[in-house]
Amino acid sequence: MNFSKFIIAISLLLLSSLTYAQSPYRWVQMAANNQLSVRAILLNDKQCPVAHINNVPTVMKLRAPKVANFPAVCELLVSRDTHSIKIQQRVLPTLPSEVNRVAILGDTGCRIKKTSVQDCNDVKAWPFRELSASIASKTPDIILHVGDYFYRETPCPKGNKGCKGSPSGYNWDTWNADWFTPASSLFQSAVIAFSRGNHENCSRAKNGWSRYLSPWAYTGQTCAEMEKPYMFKLKNVNYIMFDSSYGQDDRTSDTQLALYKKTIEQLKLDKDSTNIVLTHRPMWTYNKIKSKYYYGNLTQQMAFKNLLPNRTLFIAGHAHYLQVLDMHTDYDQLIVGNSGTALYKVGNTTKKSVDINKHKANFVYSRSGFGYGILTNKGKVFRFYNQKGSNVGKCIWFPNKRASLICQ
Repeated sequence: MNFSKFIIAISLLLLSSLTYAQSPYRWVQMAANNQLSVRAILLNDKQCPVAHINNVPTVMKLRAPKVANFPAVCELLVSRDTHSIKIQQRVLPTLPSEVNRVAILGDTGCRIKKTSVQDCNDVKAWPFRELSASIASKTPDIILHVGDYFYRETPCPKGNKGCKGSPSGYNWDTWNADWFTPASSLFQSAVIAFSRGNHENCSRAKNGWSRYLSPWAYTGQTCAEMEKPYMFKLKNVNYIMFDSSYGQDDRTSDTQLALYKKTIEQLKLDKDSTNIVLTHRPMWTYNKIKSKYYYGNLTQQMAFKNLLPNRTLFIAGHAHYLQVLDMHTDYDQLIVGNSGTALYKVGNTTKKSVDINKHKANFVYSRSGFGYGILTNKGKVFRFYNQKGSNVGKCIWFPNKRASLICQ
């Protein structure tokens, strides 16, 4: 070993022993171009830690600096084929060569917004920490979050014991309470792919999203209303991460329709490919909320009509329940928006031949209660669980058939 290499090796060793490496906020997420993004939040220190990638020490780079309300975060992009990631002695998850178990969750934060208040201090009313541990116990190969991590937007009302002591507002303390601390078991369990929810759009919790969870490079105060999609393949299925966070569900514009169409066309999907589109807002849903029926996102319904290959399934959140829609001529839809935030009422029902704003669903399968899903790639089986890990339902996806879903 020559002298310069010796000095570099000693420097990396000293850096890796510093206290910042003890931070619990470290995880691995999917990124574009078949890469993984290793991330670490710095709570008290100024230097990025050393990550050992396939046993080779590499200093992580600063992704976003510390500011008044947010700590700094470091990042290192590595190949998705990486088989070993460690920061100090802590082993972080990698993506297996054979991915079979895919966990799906969404809408996880604890709602505090004016008079709409969830009991964040009650594990039964907000079970996200318990639900995260349950997902980890299922040993997934990858975890997909369909958006909405942040819900504590206004202070806990005075005298409310259910949320007493909760932080609020767009800052690190609230992000930590709503996402990072209760999700800690997920960080150790598997690589995560994050979708952006409407709660993380440019008028809401944009800062935490862009600093910590966005798959794209941090751009400072600039906020993109719609981030570029990216795609990765797992067991011959294209997973497309699509940003539907901005806009409205019941109206659209020519500009937004054109942008959605162009974005999908640029992916140049093979017409015979099998695809799962991960997007926060559901293209289709069926539920009466207050006095109005909610049918899904109009922009996607119009822009994506006959645009994607036939073997395409949409997975979303946004609607706070579990629902599966087997559409007659449109793309099928799975909704997993029941992973922690206050739920909308929906029964344990299967309704057949349902009219959804002049579109037909062969059936609409709904399940109440908190929970998440696990897709087993072998056999394309979706199993649904409550926060305690008990099975509450199952659907089988047949991508090659017109009536492509069977649920029970």
